[in-house]
Amino acid sequence: MLAPLEDRSVLTVRGCDEECAVERELHELRRALRASRLRLRRSALQGARRIMALHAETDRLRAICERQAQQIERYATGAVIVDLGRKLMALSEANARLVEDSRRAVVLEKVLGLSEAERQRLARERDGMARELARCRHDALLGITVRQGGEHVEPAV
Repeated sequence: MLAPLEDRSVLTVRGCDEECAVERELHELRRALRASRLRLRRSALQGARRIMALHAETDRLRAICERQAQQIERYATGAVIVDLGRKLMALSEANARLVEDSRRAVVLEKVLGLSEAERQRLARERDGMARELARCRHDALLGITVRQGGEHVEPAV
């Protein structure tokens, strides 16, 4: 076993201190190089992400631009006006049919009202005739005869 050193200056030699300093400096430089490489890697990754996002944005904007160019082309050729004209003609025809149907409905309502009035008149006439028939049967049972003028004549007994 070795005894502990009380004087450490015996161990330090001028050459050893310089080597230790060089090793420490080399170690610090390696650590700095690793940190620098890590920063560069992160920066490159962020740059690549930004580039991908910008490419996606330009693709999106290019698609929007193409759609708008097609729409402008449709407006320039008059295709939109033709489409609107076709829709207007179809809607005008549908409107004409609706107007005709509404006129027909009004006529049918009037006919229905006249039919109802005629039905009520016929019901009143039927009821009157039924009462007259019942009265005649009643009178026939009692032996009362009625002359043309509507006078009641009692039979002679």
